[in-house]
Amino acid sequence: MKYCDLVMKGGITSGIVYPNAVLTLAREFRFKSVGGTSAGAIAAAVTAAAAYGDRRIANGDPAMHDAPGAGFDGLRDVAAQLTTQGFIHRLFQPAMGVRNAYRALVVCAGAAPKWKKIAAASLAVLATAPLEFLLVFGLLLALGYSLANTGGLLAMLTPSFFCGYAAATVSSVLRVARVVRGNQFGLCVGMRERGASTPALTEWLHATLQRLAGKPLDAPLTFADLCGAPRFPGEPATPDALVLRMITTSISHREPRTLPFRDVRFWFLREEFDRLFPKVVVDWMVDNGGAPEQVEGKTYYPLPADDDLPVLVATRMSLSFPLLVSAVPLHEPAKRMPAEPEAVIEPERAPATPAKSAADSVDQLAAGGARTPSSGTPSTDAPSRDAPSNIASMRTVWFSDGGIGSNFPIHLFDAALPLWPTFAINLVYAAVDDTSVSRHGAIFLPERNAQGWQRTYARLGDGNAAGDVAGFLFGIVATMQNWRDLLLARAPGQRDRIVHVALEGDEGGMNLNMPQAVLERIAAKGAAAGERFNAFSFENHYWIRWRNLASGLQRYTLQVARTHDATLRIPDYASAYALPESPDAAPPSYPYTDYFQRNESTRLLLQLVHQGEAWADMQPDLTQGAPRPLPQMTITPIY
Repeated sequence: MKYCDLVMKGGITSGIVYPNAVLTLAREFRFKSVGGTSAGAIAAAVTAAAAYGDRRIANGDPAMHDAPGAGFDGLRDVAAQLTTQGFIHRLFQPAMGVRNAYRALVVCAGAAPKWKKIAAASLAVLATAPLEFLLVFGLLLALGYSLANTGGLLAMLTPSFFCGYAAATVSSVLRVARVVRGNQFGLCVGMRERGASTPALTEWLHATLQRLAGKPLDAPLTFADLCGAPRFPGEPATPDALVLRMITTSISHREPRTLPFRDVRFWFLREEFDRLFPKVVVDWMVDNGGAPEQVEGKTYYPLPADDDLPVLVATRMSLSFPLLVSAVPLHEPAKRMPAEPEAVIEPERAPATPAKSAADSVDQLAAGGARTPSSGTPSTDAPSRDAPSNIASMRTVWFSDGGIGSNFPIHLFDAALPLWPTFAINLVYAAVDDTSVSRHGAIFLPERNAQGWQRTYARLGDGNAAGDVAGFLFGIVATMQNWRDLLLARAPGQRDRIVHVALEGDEGGMNLNMPQAVLERIAAKGAAAGERFNAFSFENHYWIRWRNLASGLQRYTLQVARTHDATLRIPDYASAYALPESPDAAPPSYPYTDYFQRNESTRLLLQLVHQGEAWADMQPDLTQGAPRPLPQMTITPIY
């Protein structure tokens, strides 16, 4: 049996594509790693849960005899649910006070004709602030009547209406903004609203994940469960049996983050999480996260760390569609009480902690949960769960949709030389993006090296002025959001593993109440997308990846060798140049833990310099004939 990884793009209801694509892939492949963003994160979580249940069934887990709907058979039921007209619409339940705004948003963002969108937005304003409209409208009419009787009343009729409508518009915006802010920056929290008879998005997702995994509702599926899933005979001996990754966006930190978090610590307030997650999930996190912190009269519970995090929580953090679904608030220390003077260690001289291996050594991101000395400089050490608490105050960190920063995270699970393919499914709208997809049909997987490299093109300037300006502004946002993903998706060794699914204007996106025929059409595209991967050539993919690696590594090594060119060196920086070249030099920070490490570091540098000088002398150009565009090797932060 072959193995593969899978990455799926965000797209709200466009995610209907994914279940059938996954089921088709599962006929030929077993999943090792699954990832996605936003709606792609929902699909990734559901796929991982089904794969976990499938492994338990295949290994004869006796608990699975009483677990109907587990594994990939259960995923077929999920696919049928999602393609039932009205089902997705019922999952989104707006809060009281913003239901008119929600209905208008659904109509305006959907495939309705323009007149219907205008009517929906206009009526939503009057329905949200009717008293303000009537008050201003009535006062101005009364003023006109008082000035000129019936003639003044008729003269003031039109301006009174527009002034009343303007007042209602301002009041509506302010009222909706207040409710959205109180609703944790969303129209829907994801939980069942008062009076609703059907489960909302988060409740449905929790029940689905547990059923597919064959676990009870009060024992949430965690990343650790996936890592320790039963293995198939002959399965590669990777550290983890199943890997699930997804992207969220820290609005407070202004950066995307990969879930589950690594080497950071966050806390949550029970009263906030009770609004966002089922009670059994919050109870489990309270019981399994660790000792709570009492800070400024509030009880903060540690978010279960690393792989102990429930999959549901991570998925919900990734799918917080901006303003549609509420953001997720976590908390980190804002201020710590001063440490004892003798306990303070200058961070730049702090003793280094040896890493287990190069693969285990992962740099810590941001300040979230890091221990901070009284000097205010973050420590280089990872936070210790057993360290005594000295938190004086907390601050809120808001997490929203992962698609804000990386809507198509095809870098997940990437390797210089992969052991198996990492497939990806991209969702595009042919009417908006003129790409190679629109020229190859609704489903497109490059079959030749010369395919799939074309840039996306968005047409502007051919419509009315207002529409073109709006298109220009949306294009700016789309560029900020997607430029990294688009560049990587066109690269050789990347584009051949991406199947593109072209959607029409009435398919997916914010179309929350699609007709049955449209739902079935999207699902059929998913099955067709999965079939296309049968034409994928791993041999060609692997060779291209090596050509890229050889080309990039040679050019990077030549750059390193140039640092030893005596004609380029600056005498005033001689002491800096000597630091990595001599194992006896004393570095100003981040020292190695022992002489062996220091010596190996020096030996590595000299090997790179020697290899670079040899290449510069012999001039074998490994870039000649390599795939274009050429890659570049750079050191970038992990997120």
